[in-house]
Amino acid sequence: MSVGRIFFVLTLCIVIAQAGQAQSDPVPEVKTDANVIPITNKKQKRLVLFPVIVKSPEYLWGAGVAGTFFFKLWHDSTTRTSSLKNVSFYTLRNQLVIASDGTVYFPNEKYILHFIASFSHFPDRFWGLGNNTPSSNQESYSISQYDIYPQLLRKVWSDFYLGVSYEFQDIYNFDYNRSSGTSLFDTGNITGRDGGHISGAGILVTWDSRNNAFSPSRGFYMQFYNGVYSDVIGSNFNFTIRNLDIRKFVSLRKDRVLAFQANIISTIGNTPIRDMASMGSGSYMRGYYDGRYADYNMIAVQAEYRVPITKRWGCTVFGGAGRVGSTLGDLFIAENIKPSVGFGLRYALRPKEKLNLRVDAGFGKESQGTYINIGEAF
Repeated sequence: MSVGRIFFVLTLCIVIAQAGQAQSDPVPEVKTDANVIPITNKKQKRLVLFPVIVKSPEYLWGAGVAGTFFFKLWHDSTTRTSSLKNVSFYTLRNQLVIASDGTVYFPNEKYILHFIASFSHFPDRFWGLGNNTPSSNQESYSISQYDIYPQLLRKVWSDFYLGVSYEFQDIYNFDYNRSSGTSLFDTGNITGRDGGHISGAGILVTWDSRNNAFSPSRGFYMQFYNGVYSDVIGSNFNFTIRNLDIRKFVSLRKDRVLAFQANIISTIGNTPIRDMASMGSGSYMRGYYDGRYADYNMIAVQAEYRVPITKRWGCTVFGGAGRVGSTLGDLFIAENIKPSVGFGLRYALRPKEKLNLRVDAGFGKESQGTYINIGEAF
């Protein structure tokens, strides 16, 4: 299970937890340049337990339980509330996920610590590498995996942060049809098909001027990540991942918003299959199974038009395009570009903070997907 999938589910949990407090707690104010909405009432600690439901092409349907612990280590007006989240769920595809996520804010937010720790047993699908793999290629496999991923960011000035990260994955019980001799994993000599340890350190450069992280109406976001995975720090695979994520939000008349995103992922070296650049998810290229197309490089662009209908209800239309390739140059070939279009409904769980329940229908080339999420796709 990718870090992206885990991060989405945990984001879902914290928002549901905050929504569940709305009836009994005063409505907190939004810190307009914040990434997380602070709790401003007098309670400095709070534990919330609640059920969770997930829906996506990867999971079909899943259900479980989650908990969130909110706390403040420093009682000042500028430092946001820290949180520790945990979720466990099981899906109709016999996927088990147990994950924890935390964000700790230091005084005046000079430092921010993020971390993710997870375990998953994940039956999944594989179509081979490349931008033109046919649907008939599909084969099933399953893995067990645990992942630890901390990040430490330091504010340099205003909206600009620099940070470092470390990731360790242990992938085992990698099970596919080895006996046939015709599996795509064998015929394609896919790196990582026997599992192994993945260990890497990275740097993060972030600029974030969004007025709200859950549903921005204006601002700019950019993050560049460069991670080096090496046997020097315990990895069975030597490779590099670079990711550039750029987003722009434009406020229009009558609270309408036009949002744009461009995302480029590039890997170099002996990259294992679970860390390949892949296309499709509930965040970008909606309508494609996560990993339907995978290779060493990926580009995806999308735009979304968000329209409020009433105080709580809204709707969106979106469109995007992307492709994968074995080289960076392949990404800019104007052939076999995969389209993604769709529409969605929004329901504001807490209108003041713009915390939305999202239901999207995405359509790709020969595929489609329905997503029930919390928060916008980007």
